[in-house]
Amino acid sequence: MAQRDDAQVTILIPHYQTLDAIRLCLRSIRRYTAPPFRVMVLDNGSTDASIDYLRTLDWIACISTGVTNDLRSAHAAALTLGVERVETPYFLIMHSDTYVHRAGWLPFLVERLRAGRYAAVGTRHQTIRAGDSALLAGVADRSAGLIARVAPREAAAGVAWLRSCLVLYRTAAFRAAGCRFTSDGKEDATHAASACLAAHGQRLLALPDLAVGYYVFHKGDTTRIANRLYRADDAEFHARVARHRRHLDGFCARPGTQAILHDASLDR
Repeated sequence: MAQRDDAQVTILIPHYQTLDAIRLCLRSIRRYTAPPFRVMVLDNGSTDASIDYLRTLDWIACISTGVTNDLRSAHAAALTLGVERVETPYFLIMHSDTYVHRAGWLPFLVERLRAGRYAAVGTRHQTIRAGDSALLAGVADRSAGLIARVAPREAAAGVAWLRSCLVLYRTAAFRAAGCRFTSDGKEDATHAASACLAAHGQRLLALPDLAVGYYVFHKGDTTRIANRLYRADDAEFHARVARHRRHLDGFCARPGTQAILHDASLDR
């Protein structure tokens, strides 16, 4: 699938050596997203099989950033470089281990952005639990009410601290404010951009967890785990690794996820 000129959204995905994760991420986008849309994978110097895989996909743009991967600062630098290449009215940032599990996710985000004339909408938490129980069956219909309750609280707080695992931006607003993605390694790459937009009078909206989890799943730390980018004596992180694997195993065991994992046609 060639990148279409009439696309409204460009999806930016920083990446470093996570073959299984990026394959599931991209296949899930392909499975649950109606064209037209564009995808840029921003690779920070991968040398494993993941870069070979990415180069086989003719429906994405694989961009070599020239950034040396050092976790969050590299993530932020890759996103800033990616935004410079965006030619669509909106761009969405997500992680290589953010997985879509239901159709309609991208229109949902675009509609929320347009409805409130926001400069950005997204999740405020790094963990996005994938909900599909009977209790969540009507969440798409109820989401407007959920958002109406959370929006005034965000407005009063001044800044919605959106998280880089899933945020949709208006390209013109982002550029007009002179925003950049930055991080010192202790904060999310989106914090500076959120503050910048708010300082220029732009509105941001953090979406309710139920509404986001209805469409996507994210647990985080996949790049660090896959590349062993943590200290062997970091007991707290080892506990996070155990939780990550438990939640990821549960998500991957779902029939829908299994179907995507085994559907190589989604690569073509």
